[in-house]
Amino acid sequence: MRKTYTELLNEMGPAALKWQPGLQLKNSNGDIAPSTLGYQYTIQTTTLIRAKTIEQKFYEVPPADFVPMVVGEGAWLESIQTNLVYDSAGDFENGVISLSDPSDLAQVSAGLAPVAAKIVTWAKGYQYSTPEIEKALASNNWDAVSAKQSVLKRNWDLGIQKIAFLGIKSDLSNVPGLLSNSNVNVNTGIITQAISSLTAAQFSTFVKALLADYFANSNSTVLPDSFVMPMDDFLGLGVPVSSSFPNIMMIDYLLEAFKKMTGNANFQVRGVLYGKQSANAGYWATLGTNRYVLYRKNSETIRMDLPVDFILNAPNTGNNFLWEGVGCGQYTGAIAYRPAEIRYYDWAA
Repeated sequence: MRKTYTELLNEMGPAALKWQPGLQLKNSNGDIAPSTLGYQYTIQTTTLIRAKTIEQKFYEVPPADFVPMVVGEGAWLESIQTNLVYDSAGDFENGVISLSDPSDLAQVSAGLAPVAAKIVTWAKGYQYSTPEIEKALASNNWDAVSAKQSVLKRNWDLGIQKIAFLGIKSDLSNVPGLLSNSNVNVNTGIITQAISSLTAAQFSTFVKALLADYFANSNSTVLPDSFVMPMDDFLGLGVPVSSSFPNIMMIDYLLEAFKKMTGNANFQVRGVLYGKQSANAGYWATLGTNRYVLYRKNSETIRMDLPVDFILNAPNTGNNFLWEGVGCGQYTGAIAYRPAEIRYYDWAA
């Protein structure tokens, strides 16, 4: 005889009576338990398993928007060497000659200084088994293989992103980031608190001092085209410069000043999480600092190489039960080839 729903619940005991529709596999904190891997969850006959999945979110920012990136040069090698050429021409006026002795010529010369960029080779793998795939197929909405491949690719993307800004903490001298080149000069006197917290008078003084300081640091040769600041401070610039001018935002004033004074209508002011003190601890000071960067976004000033961009090799098996796949690539740090065209501004909270 077919049993009723109530009879089945009674046979299952009190635990079944506590079950509520929509119950998911969660840990004791109420969070989704990742150890379940998504194969088992509680459903009832009126439950729809949606085909679309929602993936975990991470902080993502295109590193190429901040650092020139070159792909494909030096594939599978150990380093890339770039020669910097230095002029030794002397004073221009030394070139004035006497027509009575035109052979008495002052001489010019040029020197080379090689800069090496260490190439880092990276590889990670993923593994799956035939039963694992069969379980995933049974649910009809979970592709375990593509999910692991996506995790691997995302790991590469997020890793390259962090290297571009911070470098490798254990090898900063060879693999630095935009924010962590040791040969870039640091100023700790101009920015001593969050820019968004400055009064109108303090803000005016800051804007006036910043470009002058950069120009002096560049040996009076160039002006910048990019200013990068901690994200929380950047987001705080969406307020009026003062109550007297409520229609002028701090970000607008700052950007317009940079554009006018540099003559560059494409000047960029951007925020990035890695400039925040708590996000860069241990990279250039014991506790890190809030770091701002004024620089030229130019491949001759700073660049990052990807000799081999991410490659996802096809999975293979030796026993038709366990399958393995590998993703690999190569990268360098963000190397400052003209460090005088980059200027750091630090303050600690």
